[in-house]
Amino acid sequence: MSADRDSAADSATVSIRRRFDCSFADLWVAVTVPDSISAWFTPCRVGPDGRYSLRFTEKSGESYVKYATVLGCRRLGSAGEYRFLLHDEGYRDSTVEVRAGADGEAGSGLELRHLHPPPPLIDGYARGWADYLDALERHLAATGRARSRA
Repeated sequence: MSADRDSAADSATVSIRRRFDCSFADLWVAVTVPDSISAWFTPCRVGPDGRYSLRFTEKSGESYVKYATVLGCRRLGSAGEYRFLLHDEGYRDSTVEVRAGADGEAGSGLELRHLHPPPPLIDGYARGWADYLDALERHLAATGRARSRA
C-alpha cells in the first residue's frame, strides 16, 4: 500500500495491490455487484439515477452517506476494470479505479487506485482502502473462495 504524491501537480494517488487465491470470476463479482459489495465493503444501494449510495458507520456510531457514479465497468475474458467517481460532501470529487485479472492457475490480482483524493482525506483513504481489502479477503474466505497475499 502506498500514498504517492506528485507535488508538481499538487495531486496524490492511493495505490494498493493484492493477490487473492480465488478465481477471477469470484473476485469480479465481489467488487462489481452491489449485493456482493454490501457483504464486505459497506451497505450499497443503486438509486434510480444509477448512483451508488454507500452508508458508512464510524466506531462512534456516527453514520454518513457517500455517493459513487460508475464511469465504466468492462470485463474482457479474465480481466476487468471498474471506475467510479466518488462524491465526498464538501470536497472535490475523485476517481477510483479497480483493475482485476487472473493471476496464475487459481489466483487473481487486484489493483485499487484512488486518484486525486481530497488532500485532508488521503491518509484516511489509504488506511480505509487497506482495511476494506482485508474485509474482502475475509469475505472471500468465509464464502470458501479465497485468501489473499499482499
